[in-house]
Amino acid sequence: MHFLVVRTQKTAAEKIFSEKSGMDAHSGEYVWAVPDLVYMHDVLGPSSIKALREISGGKTRYKGRVIVVNDHIFPPKDIESSNNIKNMNETSESEGWETIPFGEGIEHTLLIENGIIKPGMLVVGTDSHTVTAGAAGAMGVGLGSTDIGSLLAMGKQWFKVPETILLNVYGRKGKYITGKDLILMVLKDIGVNGANYASMEFHLQKDTSFNMDDDLSIANMTVEAGAKTCIVKNSSILESNEFPESDAGSEYTEKQYDISELEPQISMPYSPGNVTDARELEGTEVNQVYIGNCSNGTISDLREAASVLKGRRVKKDVKMIIIPATRKIFKQAISEGLIDIFIDSGATVGPSTCGACAGLHMGVLAENEVCITNINRNFRGRMGHPTSKVYLANSYVSAESAVKGYIHVPGE
Repeated sequence: MHFLVVRTQKTAAEKIFSEKSGMDAHSGEYVWAVPDLVYMHDVLGPSSIKALREISGGKTRYKGRVIVVNDHIFPPKDIESSNNIKNMNETSESEGWETIPFGEGIEHTLLIENGIIKPGMLVVGTDSHTVTAGAAGAMGVGLGSTDIGSLLAMGKQWFKVPETILLNVYGRKGKYITGKDLILMVLKDIGVNGANYASMEFHLQKDTSFNMDDDLSIANMTVEAGAKTCIVKNSSILESNEFPESDAGSEYTEKQYDISELEPQISMPYSPGNVTDARELEGTEVNQVYIGNCSNGTISDLREAASVLKGRRVKKDVKMIIIPATRKIFKQAISEGLIDIFIDSGATVGPSTCGACAGLHMGVLAENEVCITNINRNFRGRMGHPTSKVYLANSYVSAESAVKGYIHVPGE
């Protein structure tokens, strides 16, 4: 006689994968699950559609919501990128998918801003930073274009249920500390392989005073630690238990982080995990400063940058590029007078796009150029020429460095 043992105490990841698979899912097990949402962008969307056609002749069995976002090379920089957008959007229309209007914003920020991604959902996308959904209490998983094509064709996708790392964060943050500094501190501690195929579950205690924009930054960069997905539960802003969380008796690894003494952090080339205190790099000359991406193109980031730039000028020969993550954020920045501050400082403000972050357009680095930025990756050649260097920091430090012409921490 065989007995089915059902474990009642579960992690947040086990709860969500149990619901979406219809099974009693435990970490380490493989399940077939049906995501609530699939979304794709203009770089990997076309190859996902190609995979769908090769697998099933274009027939789709997936009955959930499919959303197409034009953000990576938008506005299009050449004929190829323009054709990709045109062809992908035509397929979206013929399939009855949803196509986000042009210029609305960067997918990960936009879909949370619009309330499309909700707590408890399982979300997949053609981008590794789909993990950003964790800021909204959803499980976001980035998949390759072949897997997306297979999912659309079959109506479901296999997943390995991730183990959980619970990160309890407490302490009052300093004046120039943001969620960027927390996630960089975590990367310095556990490294870029420290959460391989795990779910990173952050519990931000009320005394940390992080806001929702901080949560986006934290969730977005969990993949840089190797995480498969994440949940960010912020007690500073959540009044209810709507976000899934791990039960006390469930199986997880726990870590504690006190941010009361945390200084602004900076990631050095050529790895997000190559982190030190920003003041250690004082005086490092920069050629470009870039603010705005799916990790840190929020209204909070723009306010932080504006607070540093107000009444000051960007150093001569430094290119400063600022990209609000969504149209709504752009409009809010206009209404608050932030865009005037940026323009008066000598910065260039552009439409929502992933272009510079991915080294595609609108901010590509030249040979040997140095950039300090609030994006999420600094691999060799990430933003342009292989000899260029990218430093990752928060928006305060990035903006201050634009004025000085070298890496500098405000207030130092």
